Amino acid sequence: MSAARRFQGARPRERESRIDIGRLLWVAGFALVLAAALTVLAAAGVVLYRYLDAPLRVVAVDGDIRHLHRAEIEDLVSHHLDGGFLTLDMRALQRGLEAHPWIARVHARREWPNGLYLHIDEEAPIARWRADEFLNSRGEVLPGVSADDFKELPELVGPEDSETDVMTAYRTLAARLAGAGLRIERFVRDDEGLGLRIAGGTELILGRVDTDARLERFLVLWRKDLAARRDELARVDARYRNGVAVRWRAAPAGAHAG
Repeated sequence: MSAARRFQGARPRERESRIDIGRLLWVAGFALVLAAALTVLAAAGVVLYRYLDAPLRVVAVDGDIRHLHRAEIEDLVSHHLDGGFLTLDMRALQRGLEAHPWIARVHARREWPNGLYLHIDEEAPIARWRADEFLNSRGEVLPGVSADDFKELPELVGPEDSETDVMTAYRTLAARLAGAGLRIERFVRDDEGLGLRIAGGTELILGRVDTDARLERFLVLWRKDLAARRDELARVDARYRNGVAVRWRAAPAGAHAG
């Protein structure tokens, strides 16, 4: 009896063993099917991505563009198209185009299925440089500008390759003078420092050091006394520690006092 009981007790373990093998086979089969499905999906994804990343065939350009020619814009864009519809680096494209002196800002977007839209804000001449060239707001020389079109712009003068620094200094001083209703006609940076001519002909000498304090001292005197006599004012030298030297215009020949 005990032997029969032992024999009968062994059968369930054999059935359990057969059930475990079946489950393993089912899991293995499912894994193979899943792997095959994932492979197919991955391949389909690659094909779809390549389809979506089609070469750009249409480039639309918009903006108030007066000095850049269409052919020049197309040439600039072609040098920065380093990808398809999806892989094109839009930031690199914008940076590349904005490096051109005539381009201030570029707004770019993709247009399905293979297009690119560009809105270009063109730079404008801010000042003359050494009489026969023109600078944009970043201090870059603008090519192809007719001097006759911008005679009213202020003239900037400085050493070779100093355009950017001179433009920065000019814009800083111009903003402060504008607060007093003054406009710069000529701005010079040389070995003696900064000097400028205000609209109306008055010269202002600031020198090489403490130019901010010297300019502020001039503005205080301008608002207090000098503005009322601007037509008589020829030159203001602000290179003094505690004041300025003023030179008045000579009275016209034949003029009489009182």
